[in-house]
Amino acid sequence: MNYRYNSFTAKTQKYSLPDHNQHSNHNNILFRIIRGQHLTHSFDGSAATLAGSIGIYHGEIAPEFDKDILRSQLAQISNVLSKDNVVKISNGPDYVVKLPLQTETGEIQVALKIFKRQSWFKDRYDHKHKSKAERSYTAARYLQNHRIGTPAPIAWLDLWENNRLLESYFLSVFQPAICFRDALSDVYFNIRNNENLMELLHLVAPAISAMHAENFFHGDLGNQNILLPKNADGTWAQPQFIDLNRATVKTHPLTDKERAFDLSRAILPGNYLNFFKYIYCNHQMPSRELEKYEQTYRSRFAFHRKSRHFRHPLRYLKNRHKNPKPAVYPDPKDYWLWDEKSAQPMIALSREEKHRERFFGDTLKMIGQGIATLPGLWGAYKKVKQQSFQSPVVIKNRVGVALHPHAEYIENEIKLLGELGNPPVLLRFCHHEDENIWTNTIALIERLKRDGIEVMVALLQDREAVLHPEKWEAFLHKIIPAVADFASHIEITHAYNRIKWGVWNMNELQQLLAPAFELKKQFPHIKLTGPACIDFEYLPVIAALKSLPKNYSFAALSHLLYVDRRGAPENPQGMFSTLEKCAMLKALTTLSPHCEDKVIISEVNWPVEHTDIWSPVVCPYVTPKWKNKPSGESEQDYANFMLRYIAIAICSGHVEQVFWWRLSAKGYGLVDDQDGFRQREAFKALQYFFLRLGDATFLKRWPSSQNTYLLEFQNPTQQILMAWCTKGEINELPNFDPQQTYSRTGDVIKNPVISESPIYMVRPLL
Repeated sequence: MNYRYNSFTAKTQKYSLPDHNQHSNHNNILFRIIRGQHLTHSFDGSAATLAGSIGIYHGEIAPEFDKDILRSQLAQISNVLSKDNVVKISNGPDYVVKLPLQTETGEIQVALKIFKRQSWFKDRYDHKHKSKAERSYTAARYLQNHRIGTPAPIAWLDLWENNRLLESYFLSVFQPAICFRDALSDVYFNIRNNENLMELLHLVAPAISAMHAENFFHGDLGNQNILLPKNADGTWAQPQFIDLNRATVKTHPLTDKERAFDLSRAILPGNYLNFFKYIYCNHQMPSRELEKYEQTYRSRFAFHRKSRHFRHPLRYLKNRHKNPKPAVYPDPKDYWLWDEKSAQPMIALSREEKHRERFFGDTLKMIGQGIATLPGLWGAYKKVKQQSFQSPVVIKNRVGVALHPHAEYIENEIKLLGELGNPPVLLRFCHHEDENIWTNTIALIERLKRDGIEVMVALLQDREAVLHPEKWEAFLHKIIPAVADFASHIEITHAYNRIKWGVWNMNELQQLLAPAFELKKQFPHIKLTGPACIDFEYLPVIAALKSLPKNYSFAALSHLLYVDRRGAPENPQGMFSTLEKCAMLKALTTLSPHCEDKVIISEVNWPVEHTDIWSPVVCPYVTPKWKNKPSGESEQDYANFMLRYIAIAICSGHVEQVFWWRLSAKGYGLVDDQDGFRQREAFKALQYFFLRLGDATFLKRWPSSQNTYLLEFQNPTQQILMAWCTKGEINELPNFDPQQTYSRTGDVIKNPVISESPIYMVRPLL
């Protein structure tokens, strides 16, 4: 049955009989019925009242509903349909009305599908193979008997005359439920949250799998034909399959080809479609056969939709001037779904879909800008690289942590921050969040500043900020004036080189940056940073800097520098490890007139292994790929990598500040926020780093083998040598003669060795 209950608009239409001039034969029949005249009907064209007759109709009533009171109403169904309490709830040639019927236990709401008059050829076919109404009823009874969700079937009614099907009805209990299509639409346009979408996929995919396991082939399994009722407590109940007249019960288990046909009708953005198929396959990889046929049928159906104008030219010409209906799904570029577990938007589109939407002219322009910049940049890079570890660096306030300014986190994180010694803090304002969170974040910034803690602010866009520039501008006008006197730096936009963050081209980025620089005219003391690109992708950095007008300049180049999320910070990517990547960023600042000579790494971390959907690289679904290999680093390696990354970035002299993302997060934080804010080894390691080196100055890197790092620091009373190697252990210690040697967390080591875990060798100043 092709009906749905739209819980958002709740629009209903009063049912009326069809127009006389358009359907004269049909209406003559209807009005003769209303006047009490009898019609003959039979499957062989003769006048007879057969077994299974319900008044003038041939049909069947489900045993649980087959009582005299209901049978008498069905026998006069045309009279019932002429009443004022009949409401039309779907459109189309075959449409559905909702009406009340009386039963022995009281009134029930019924969904009645009215099937249109058909061609002579189609009537001949249905006369032999059953009408749509009968097929719908038979299929619904089958699903019901096999405990697969469908609205309870009540009856089917057919009126035949001379082998022509004059009337045909299918009745079921009305299900006041949203359909899968409209539930998806609500998520995309209103909720915009990954968790809600994944909940729907985990609900619907297993239901389809269970239906197929009963050898039931639906044949028209569009999103609109899956109803999603709710339980009394608001949780989702069992999905209900409707519009069953194309369904077939097979005598064999469904083949991959048959399963693929049904699955191909599901409309989802490509990445989530893959998750949907994994869930359908019991969290396993779909077979090659299933994938092949699913993609084939999907392509055919897409072509069928796109060719509608050519197949129905008169209908197209008639309707082309009408106002278009509201979109059911967003434009592919406009999918934007937030995942709170990993604190990032999700990748909605498949790689093919993303490539289809990109304008490759922008990419070619970016490459051209990179080629033009390369000679000067390479020279600047070599000069900066030679200066690595050559100058003293004061460590105080160089390393900070990002907090999560939600009410349930603030007090726990303030306490943890104090245990770290109150280092600098980074706080994010997200455009997609509500104003209450913004207000709480502003209050937290004021509180931190009163306690003498340095605060950097980051302003993050979503797709709505691009589509509705006035909303983004209002967001900036609320936040920037409120934090102007408190924030050390304000980072504008976030990871524009990842389309999941809502920016598809340079024009959209410029649109986001412009109002912030205009506000700087009112608040000239604020320090704006950007363009906040992510990973070792410096072409977007070059393009963003070159796109700025002459009077626009960043106070620092801020960047989200993830070196190798599944390996050590010294691991090279080509010829670039952490050291070289930081040097390249520094070189960019020396060349660009749109940026001061300062680099801030505003986000970095490693994912923690076995955190599944909380991990930033695994979320929002543990695919078969991630089941077979670790999804991150152990807590021990995480602590080692963090210390080594910070030491290389800061002590090289190439990076002004590093902010660790985040203080508390199950999948990537220093503290596990889902385990009572348990302090991980990395928290303890950073705590001791601040204790040992917080008031120290880096002096120099000692000569050593390529895989060994020996960094000398000095505070007012001590000399400290921080040491580690990238692989294995080294028993031969440098000629330092320490008074005491400490582990990364401050434990005294009696027999020290140099290993992948940094150690601190300490002696009094000579």
